[in-house]
Amino acid sequence: MPDSPLAAFDTRAAYQQAIDAVLSAAKKRLCIFDADIRELELEQRARADAIAAFLAGGPDRSLRIVAHDLDHLTRYSPRLMALLKRYSHCFSVRQTPETLRNMADAFMLADEASGVIRFHADHFRGKMLLDRPLEIHDWQQRFEALWAESMPGASATHTGL
Repeated sequence: MPDSPLAAFDTRAAYQQAIDAVLSAAKKRLCIFDADIRELELEQRARADAIAAFLAGGPDRSLRIVAHDLDHLTRYSPRLMALLKRYSHCFSVRQTPETLRNMADAFMLADEASGVIRFHADHFRGKMLLDRPLEIHDWQQRFEALWAESMPGASATHTGL
């Protein structure tokens, strides 16, 4: 659809607005690939509440995250960890193997139709695509390949003594 929204961004503020737009667009599936999810600021109360509402929206909802480093999630994101525990049936986290940790882009995809893509995790330059399934297709395929290559990461249960 040539008239569907496409927006380039190059600031932190514009990136944050793009994240909110893509979160709002999600109706069934959210897929996230990021180095450590820190810059997504998913732990903010409003975003965590939006994710909770999304996951509570029905049994067909899912959130999958692939990250290189899970430390920020497990140590500094109690709201997300609580959601992981509550919605473990539809919220999963995986960690990339060492061989893939050189990948430096980051993206969030919604319903195989919308997404926010950062070209390099060290910069806030990227694009937001809303209702552009043809352009999201390759990113979704990339996410699925990353998901298949990655190993289970953070879990809602604590192990140990």
